[in-house]
Amino acid sequence: MLWYKGWLETRIKLLIALGWIAWFLGSEYSRGLKAPAGLTGLAVSAMLIGVVIPLLFAGAGINTQPAFQATKGLHGSTMFTLSLPVSRLRLLAIRAGLGWLVLFGAIGTMCCGMWILFPVLRAATTAEQMLEYAGALLACASLFYSIGVLLAAFLDEIWRIWGGIVAVGGLWALLDRTSLPVSFNIFRAMGEGSPLIAHAMPWNAMGLSLCLAAILFFAALKIVRLREY
Repeated sequence: MLWYKGWLETRIKLLIALGWIAWFLGSEYSRGLKAPAGLTGLAVSAMLIGVVIPLLFAGAGINTQPAFQATKGLHGSTMFTLSLPVSRLRLLAIRAGLGWLVLFGAIGTMCCGMWILFPVLRAATTAEQMLEYAGALLACASLFYSIGVLLAAFLDEIWRIWGGIVAVGGLWALLDRTSLPVSFNIFRAMGEGSPLIAHAMPWNAMGLSLCLAAILFFAALKIVRLREY
């Protein structure tokens, strides 16, 4: 029931995300990608989609809120959800897990669309490299997803979205302006440093992203366990 309830709250966001992906693929296709040199721009545009969509799917923690409505406080069914004989760890894990699976599907759809629509991409890369690219996108996007999960533990839906945008912008500035090796730049690993362009897996950036994502998830769990609803 928890999985089904979470799906009912996520499906509209999935449709909107698929609409964004269709618009992205359509606009890139209309430009007529003819040369391998244009793959860098394609990867950067895909990176932007891979940053925004995770914030969309992060859900509402263990709250229940209507999608894209500027509501405050608890939704009517939240107390019913909390009254179920289920631990808050399980509630959070199911919500976060469902959103991550939907994110997986959205990124997979985008990568499949890129592979089908652009012959120059098929000529410049192998199917294996495209799978590696999808894996790198998903690993790096998991950090942005976890930022949303953390913010959802104590913010309403509308503030979670804005807070996520600010947090991602701050992370970009931090990685761009510090002396951290470029191999750890998560944004670069999704764009010009991705397997699509560099033909090598960005292991350092992926490892950093997944470690930070795990830390943020456990921080969200701590907040959910201590919070009084």
